[in-house]
Amino acid sequence: MNPRQAISWIALSAAVLGGAALLGRVGVPAPQMILAIVTGAVLALTGTLPKPLPRQVNTGVQAMLGVLMGSYLQVSLLTSLGLDLLPVLAITAATVVVSIVVALIFARAVKMDVRTATLGMLAGGSAAVVSAADDLGADPRRVAFMQYLRVALVALSAPAIAALLDDQAGISYSSATLGGSVTDPDLPYWMIMGRSDQLAGLAIAIALCLIGVRLGGWLRMPNAALLGPMLVTAVVTALGLSHGYAPTHLFKDLLFVLIGFDVGARFTRQVVREMARMIPGMAVAIVALSVLVAGMALGLAYFVNFALSDLYLATTPGGINAVLATADKMGANLPLITSVQTVRLLGMMLLLPLLMRVLRRFDGPASGSEADGAEPPGGGQRPRQHEAREHEAAQHG
Repeated sequence: MNPRQAISWIALSAAVLGGAALLGRVGVPAPQMILAIVTGAVLALTGTLPKPLPRQVNTGVQAMLGVLMGSYLQVSLLTSLGLDLLPVLAITAATVVVSIVVALIFARAVKMDVRTATLGMLAGGSAAVVSAADDLGADPRRVAFMQYLRVALVALSAPAIAALLDDQAGISYSSATLGGSVTDPDLPYWMIMGRSDQLAGLAIAIALCLIGVRLGGWLRMPNAALLGPMLVTAVVTALGLSHGYAPTHLFKDLLFVLIGFDVGARFTRQVVREMARMIPGMAVAIVALSVLVAGMALGLAYFVNFALSDLYLATTPGGINAVLATADKMGANLPLITSVQTVRLLGMMLLLPLLMRVLRRFDGPASGSEADGAEPPGGGQRPRQHEAREHEAAQHG
């Protein structure tokens, strides 16, 4: 990549970050990732996308995302819930199971491969799921489309449903934020790490990335760049060995933008047409998933001493940031909601490789993407370097 191409990527990233900031102010969920995917797809479809970023950049982005996800674990919040945590976690596990069942039905109905449908429907951790899709044998374009359609629907419906279920208005709880134990949310936006000593925070994060990637490779994790650092960081966070190493504010937003560009750059006209045809079926599946999760929260309210609206927000199928914003405005039980959403995210990501191996037996002889002539997802997908060469050839052809 020459200096001119590097400047193009910097300018493009800055433009998307600015646009995402504006979208975030009007309440659009996950604006950085969504806007980057859309921008990357438009530029790819029109043949104006700059040369693909080096593979090492994508690896580094996934590793830092792993550090970010691992920093969400806050043991103090989990222990504060007492024995009530057990049935809540049981419902959380049931939410994942229900999302898999809905994905299996959806995959059969639209003739999509099971791994792509499952990753697209999994509740929580949309950025991490999209980032891991390639290495787990799924099509990241379809996964991203389904994940963010789900996030948008959950984010739009959560405030109304939570307000409808709220029967304990006026109760206030202690504050809690994702990664609150290792980052300072009051830092200026231009700071990139969660402490005032930026160099120390960045050095710790880089060390966690390097150790995590090496450990992930040694454990033969299918997505070592993401899962390895996430596992190491979760352990360090749980033990309270250090603080301030979570990517925050500008840096966190940039990570989401770069992941979005990586996915959006792979879109083709055929994939766009296919996704447009699937929107009604996807919407029905996502609504069904949300209704089932709300029903489980209603049943759980009879066994634990939590408000029904808090239980719904804690178990919503995704949209963590939008859910936390809703909970904060309502004065909801943020420690409960943060803890449950975080445990589900970390548990799901660690179990993803095993889940994908189990689901391979459900795949038919041809997935939906293969049957219609699109690139086969994951294992049958052409390597990224081939995509890069074809894209470069198209740029010059």
